[in-house]
Amino acid sequence: MERGSPDTESSGADSEMSVEELVERWVLYMNQNPKSTNTQLFCMLALLKAYAPESYLLMSECQKILGPPDPIHGGPPFEDRMEPFTFFIRKSSPNPGHEHVCMIDQVSAQCAVKVMADSGIPRSATVTQMMNSLCGAQAEPHVLQFIKDLLTKRKMGQKGKENFSRWVEDILEHESFNEALFVLKRASTIFKENAAFPQVVSRLYCIDKKTSDYKKAEEWAMEAIKRAPDISYIADTLGQVYKRRLLRMGKGPGEIMSMADEAFRAFKDVERKADKEEPPQMDTEGTASIAATFNNRGLFGFLQVAKIALEKLSDQQHKASLIQNKKMEVKAKFEFFEWYLTYSKPDETTLEPPFFWEVVAICYKHYTTRTAAESTSFPGLLDCLNHGLFRSRGKRAGFQEEEKSGFDLEEIQRELKNDYEENVDDVKVAERYILSNIILSNRMPDSPQLTSVEELQTIIQRFLATERRHRSPEFYLLVLLLLFPEEQPPVVQDEDDEEAEQPPTDGQPGQLPLDHGSHSDLQQYVTFMEEAYERSSYAKYLRSRYLLPLFFLGKGSGLSKWIHKSQLDAIVEQTVDAELAGENDPTSLEKPSRIENMWRNGDVWQVPEIQNILLPVRVEDNKVLVCAGWWKVKVSTEVEPEDPTLSARLIYLGFNIQGPVLFKVSVPRVNND
Repeated sequence: MERGSPDTESSGADSEMSVEELVERWVLYMNQNPKSTNTQLFCMLALLKAYAPESYLLMSECQKILGPPDPIHGGPPFEDRMEPFTFFIRKSSPNPGHEHVCMIDQVSAQCAVKVMADSGIPRSATVTQMMNSLCGAQAEPHVLQFIKDLLTKRKMGQKGKENFSRWVEDILEHESFNEALFVLKRASTIFKENAAFPQVVSRLYCIDKKTSDYKKAEEWAMEAIKRAPDISYIADTLGQVYKRRLLRMGKGPGEIMSMADEAFRAFKDVERKADKEEPPQMDTEGTASIAATFNNRGLFGFLQVAKIALEKLSDQQHKASLIQNKKMEVKAKFEFFEWYLTYSKPDETTLEPPFFWEVVAICYKHYTTRTAAESTSFPGLLDCLNHGLFRSRGKRAGFQEEEKSGFDLEEIQRELKNDYEENVDDVKVAERYILSNIILSNRMPDSPQLTSVEELQTIIQRFLATERRHRSPEFYLLVLLLLFPEEQPPVVQDEDDEEAEQPPTDGQPGQLPLDHGSHSDLQQYVTFMEEAYERSSYAKYLRSRYLLPLFFLGKGSGLSKWIHKSQLDAIVEQTVDAELAGENDPTSLEKPSRIENMWRNGDVWQVPEIQNILLPVRVEDNKVLVCAGWWKVKVSTEVEPEDPTLSARLIYLGFNIQGPVLFKVSVPRVNND
C-alpha cells in the first residue's frame, strides 16, 4: 500500500511506524473488532473510494456513524476515535463548515476492500449498512449520487458498456446473485423516486444466466419506467428484456412473433421518448427530458429484434409476413444509421463497436436483399471510398468487403447520370450525380467519363436560382466544393509595390468567373450550410458527437483538389504496415492501436505523403478568416494565436456535414540563427 500524505497530523506513534506496520496494525484491529463503529466507518470510506474515487462523507455524517460522544459535547477528537485507521484517512474543507472525509487514495482503498472481504466484512453488508445509517427520510444529494455511482455506473468495454457497475460485478463474483439483488432492492426501496435502481434490478434478473427470471425482469423494468416515464434510457430496459427473452426462445413461430411484437413496441417507445429529449441549451420550457446525446437504442434495438426474429423463424410464410410488415421501417432505420455513421462518430478517437454496423447491414440485407455496400445514397457514396480499408465499418464488422475500383465508380456515375437526365428537377438526384463525379475523381482523376466542373456548376447554379437559402447541408457542401476558386500562385513584386496583394482580374487562368460566386456569396453559402445543419435533424441526432471530416482541400485542381478522407486513411494504413513489417511478431491489436494513436497524437499530419497532397491555408489576424488563393471566408473553428517559442503551424481546411473546419498542425520551426 502506498504511503499517502493525509491532511491531518498523525500521532507520534504513527509517525515512527512504517506503512507496512500501520497496515498490519489496522488489519489486526479490524479482525478483532469487525463491528466497532470506527471499523464500520473505515470500511464505508474504503468502499466509496475504491468504487467511486471522487466520493467523500461529511464530518457530521462520520460522527453520526461513530455515535456519541461527539467532540462538541466533550468527546475525544475524530482522529483519536479513528485509530488505528487515522493515517489512511484524509480531511479537507473545500467549503466553510463542510469538512470532507475520505480515504487518502484509491489504491489504498482497493487494498482495504480486499482485506475487509478476507476478514469477513462483505462489500454488500457495508453498502447496506451505509444506506441504513445515512439514507433516512431524506438522503443528502451527495450521498445519493455516490451510492448511485457505486451501484449503477457502468464502464465502457470493447462491446459497449459493461452489464453492471464494477461493484455489482464484484458482488456477483465474490459473493452471490442474492446478495447483489438484496442491496439493489434495498436501494430501490430507500430511494423510492429514483429509476436507476429498479432498472439495475431488472437487468440483473434478465442477464444473470443462472437465475434468469424474465417475468420479474419485466416487472422491475416497468417499475423503473413508472418512476421516470419520459426518460428513453430507462424505457430501453424493457425492450432489452423482451429482446433477450426472444433470443432464448425456441422455434415456435407463434411465440416468436408475439415476443417480437412486444419488443418492437418497447423499442418504438424508446425512439419516441428519445426524439423528445433535448440537450440543456435547447430545453427552453423546462418540460423536456434532458439528454446530452441522442439515444439511438430504440432504433438499433428495433433492428436487432427484426434480425433475431427473422433468423429464428423457419417457416417461409411467417418470414414473408414479417418482411412485408417491417421492410419499410427497417429500410428507414438503415438510412438513419448510414448517414449517422458516415457523418459522425462518438468522439474524436473512438469508433462505434464493430457489431453495431454488422447488425444494421445484415438486417437491411435480410429485409431488402440488397447489401449495404451497394448503396448509392449521398452518405453511401461518401462511404464507398472507404471500402477495403482496414478501419472501414464493413471490414471492422467482419464483412468480405472489396475496394471499389475505378470501373465500379464509373458505372455508378453512369447510372446516376442517367437517373439525373430523367429527373432533372429532382435536387436529391442531382446531388448524388454531382457527388459521384467528385468521388470518381478521387479514384480516377483522369477518367474520360468525368463530367466537367463547368457543367456541374451549371447544374448546382440552376437549383440555387430557384431556392437559395433553404436547401440541405449536403446541397451547400456541393455548392462550396464546386464554387471554390482555384489556388493562385503568388505574384512576385517589389516590397514597395502596393499592388502586390491584389487578386488577378476576372478571366485569368484558374480563377472562377465572378458570376460563379464572389467572396460574399461564398461566405453566405457557408452561413447557409451551418443554418441548414441546425435546421435539419442532424443537429438533434448528432449532438455531442464528433463530426467526421468528409473532404480536405488539396493541391490539385478542378474536382481533384478535394481529397476524400479515405486517401488519408489509406496513407496512414500503409505507414503503419511498413512500421510493423520491420518488427518481430506484432500482435493483432497492434495495427488498430497504432492507427488510432497516429490520429490521436496528430502524427498523421507529419506524414510526408499527406503533406504532399494537402494545401495549407492562411488565417488572418489570428481570427477565423481563412484565405485560400484569393478566397476569404469565416470558418466556425477558431484558431488560437501562435506561440512563436514553440513551432510553426500549418492549417488545413476540411469540410464536415456542418461546414468548413480547420485542422491546426504544428511542425518543427526552422531556426535561421
